[in-house]
Amino acid sequence: MPIPSRLATLAAALLALATSPPALAGMGDRPGDFDYYALVLSWSPSFCLSGNGSHAGDPQCGISRPYAFVLHGLWPQFDKGWPESCDSTGNALVPTDLARSMLDIMPSDKLVNHEFEKHGTCSGLDVQGYFGLARRLYTSIRVPPKYTNLGSPLNVSLDQLRGDLLGANPVLTPGMIAVNCDRNGRLVEVHFCFAKDGHPQNCGRNEVQAKMCRQDIVSLPPVRGAVAANAPASAQAGAADTQAADAGQSTSDTVDTFTNHRHRHHRHHNYFNF
Repeated sequence: MPIPSRLATLAAALLALATSPPALAGMGDRPGDFDYYALVLSWSPSFCLSGNGSHAGDPQCGISRPYAFVLHGLWPQFDKGWPESCDSTGNALVPTDLARSMLDIMPSDKLVNHEFEKHGTCSGLDVQGYFGLARRLYTSIRVPPKYTNLGSPLNVSLDQLRGDLLGANPVLTPGMIAVNCDRNGRLVEVHFCFAKDGHPQNCGRNEVQAKMCRQDIVSLPPVRGAVAANAPASAQAGAADTQAADAGQSTSDTVDTFTNHRHRHHRHHNYFNF
C-alpha cells in the first residue's frame, strides 16, 4: 500500500475512535473502574404524568404517599460515558429485606434490584455498601421546603431552580449539579455529582447543563397527597416516612417503567422514554 494511502487509512481509523460512542455494556466494564458518581433524584410527579396515563396504577402515583424527589439511583460514571452491568454472573440480586428497606426513598423494589444490577455492580461495593452509600448521599442533599411541599404547579426559571438547590447546599458549586428537563420544560431529575469517597465533586461531560435542559423555564407538577407540615427539608422529605409500615409490602407486581430509563443525551437514563 502506498504511503499516502496508509496515512489516510490511519487517519480515518483515528477519527472513528475519537467520534465513537462509549463501549456498550458487556464490553469489558470492570467493577470499581469509573470516575465519579451521579446521584440522581427524580421528580416523581413528572413521572406520574408521563406515559399517557399508563402509570395511573403505580403506587407512587396515588395519594397515600406524597412522593416529591425520589432516589432514582447512584450511577458510576466515566468523565464521558458510563459503565453498566458489571456482574457477568447474572446473579446480582438484592436481598429482599434490603430492597424493602429502601422503599422509603425509592418507589419500587423492582427499581432497587434494577439499579444494583445495572449500576451498583460497577461501583466495586457489595450490595449493602452500595445502598448504604446511596442513602447517605441522598439524605445529605437538602431540598428547599418550597419544592418538598409543593401543593400546586410551579414554574421557575432554570437558573432559579439551580440557585435554590445550590443555596440549600452551600458545599456544592455550580459544576456539581445538573438539572434534566423534557422537551416541554417539565422537570425530570436532578444530578448531583460525588467522588468515589462520597465527597462532592464537579460532574463530567455526561452532565453538561446546556444539553440536560434546553428550556429557560422549568415546570414542576404538584406533589400528590398531603405532606406533613413538619417534613424535614432534605431529599428524604420527598417520600413519606413509612419505611416500617411498608416493611412487608412488595411492589414486585407493579409495572415499573423506571427500569426502562435512558439518559436523554447518550441514550443511558431517561425514564420518560417508553
